[in-house]
Amino acid sequence: MNFPKNITLFFILGILSILAGIIYAIILITGNSAQDGLLGIYILMGLIPVFLVLLIDRLLVKRFGNEKVNKVQFSFLLFIILLWIVRFIANL
Repeated sequence: MNFPKNITLFFILGILSILAGIIYAIILITGNSAQDGLLGIYILMGLIPVFLVLLIDRLLVKRFGNEKVNKVQFSFLLFIILLWIVRFIANL
């Protein structure tokens, strides 16, 4: 089994966000107010794009390999960080 070799950045972040989102949504849904329950349902609906990203990630890893997919994902992450830095400098 090659599972440890096929781990990517988006896979780790996706699994962590799914776990955190489900736990927090369960806490909110079982809360006292209707607003908390509605927020819990919104969080669960927000997990649908995360599942899609994980599905696409697994398909790309199967097709292109772990190293190529990780290079693209790290490049995308660095580009997002660069945009945040530019926004921070522009707002000064």
